[in-house]
Amino acid sequence: MPFTQQAGALAGAWRRILRGRAGRISVAAATAAVAGYEYDRHCRASAVARTLRAFWTIAVISADYKLNFRSERGIEYLNSVHERAARRLLACCRDNGGLFIKFGQSIAVQSALLPPPFRRELSVLYDNAPSVPVPQIAPVIERSFPGMAIDDLFVDFSPEAVASASVAQVHTARLRSDPLQKVAVKVQKPEIQLQIGWDLFALRTCARLIELAFEIPIMWSVGEVESRLREELDFEREAHNSELARRDLADLGDSGLRRGVYIPRVFWEATGREVLTTEWVDGVSLVHPQQLARDGWSNREIMQRMVSLFAFQIFVTGNVHGDPHPGNILVRQHPDNAHAREPQLVLLDHGLYVRESRAFRRQYAEFWRSAMLNDRRAMKRIAQSWGMADAGMFSTMVSLKPPQLSSRAHRARKAAESKSAAESKSATESEGKDRGSRRSHFDRQMELKARAVAALRDSRGLPPELVFVTRNMNIVRANNQSLGIPVNRVQILG
Repeated sequence: MPFTQQAGALAGAWRRILRGRAGRISVAAATAAVAGYEYDRHCRASAVARTLRAFWTIAVISADYKLNFRSERGIEYLNSVHERAARRLLACCRDNGGLFIKFGQSIAVQSALLPPPFRRELSVLYDNAPSVPVPQIAPVIERSFPGMAIDDLFVDFSPEAVASASVAQVHTARLRSDPLQKVAVKVQKPEIQLQIGWDLFALRTCARLIELAFEIPIMWSVGEVESRLREELDFEREAHNSELARRDLADLGDSGLRRGVYIPRVFWEATGREVLTTEWVDGVSLVHPQQLARDGWSNREIMQRMVSLFAFQIFVTGNVHGDPHPGNILVRQHPDNAHAREPQLVLLDHGLYVRESRAFRRQYAEFWRSAMLNDRRAMKRIAQSWGMADAGMFSTMVSLKPPQLSSRAHRARKAAESKSAAESKSATESEGKDRGSRRSHFDRQMELKARAVAALRDSRGLPPELVFVTRNMNIVRANNQSLGIPVNRVQILG
């Protein structure tokens, strides 16, 4: 059949399909889907698509665990399930960006409770996120200061961002009112306000799905997380947090802490809800440990100052920085010491803070004191007052040490070892030993899950501050690990 006849036949068939009810419905549905996608992408910063991607990722991960995480599988296979889950989460967080970067960062620091692949894969989210061009952030600055443009506030505004994180990016500039003052201008990314509602809806829904699929009670913490994340998007609140931390250091810190830590000043005339301007401070970020080593800084001195700072906030002031990851801490030479090397930490990004109640601060300090003295009765009393019957598991969550597992996992491992010692080195023995090893590995992880579930089952008494104080501890622990564990963090805190 000639080409023209074939084309005519196909066109006729297509017209007949379109005349039918099913054809019209299909075309209408396809048109609506394309229109919805374009509207979501251009008008809602892909908020709906990002939410659906998150739901799909959690569904796939849940199905993988349900189908493949079984006792008869080998250790390598069980670990491969964790690897796949971590890689899928990383891809989702990277593709979605925004607050999903923070969600991934929060998972990355749960090294005491989650398998190692989650920390290994998701820790890359602490690297710089993509930035947007100045013309796209200019409207954000202009709506924060009505009637003013960038040039009315700043001179020498850098055309490229010098740092970019999940919700904001930083440019260098000089104040128009004081051209000698170099400043860091933190500007919220334009799409964040469009995405925040959908992102928090996705967080709530995914947490609920995880709770239902794996019977792990985590919804108790979601309300507090949502509240703090919304606060973090208010840069005026961040400025107040920064000034409060400066006052706490000046009024309550000892001389060593006041000298060893610095918090940049805020310039209120160029600060609004979506723009924060502080003094620019040169230093080397903890993200670059090799550079710190080349500059001759002592990891031990750095970590001593860091752990002491956050112990001061947790146990003395009650105003606790909730996100002390490596990108938020700089190391510089003390500006008042021209004769000897003396490191000074510069603490940045004060958007995520938690205010401890007096009762919580007292109980938390008592728990740490009891843990240092091995006073199990006192530890159990405090844990039970917060609704956690398993004081040992609570200690794991608070001090971030690997849990002491015994019971089934320990017995299975011992049984496998005894069997292998009693039998000859035959193929049958090797196979039995391998099965015992697989069972032991599986049982260990199942026991950890069971104890975590039991510990969190009655979450009504858990203090809301515990979420972000534990987050602070987690990140500081990870920082210590990244520098080679130069200090005994638990001993300093105690």
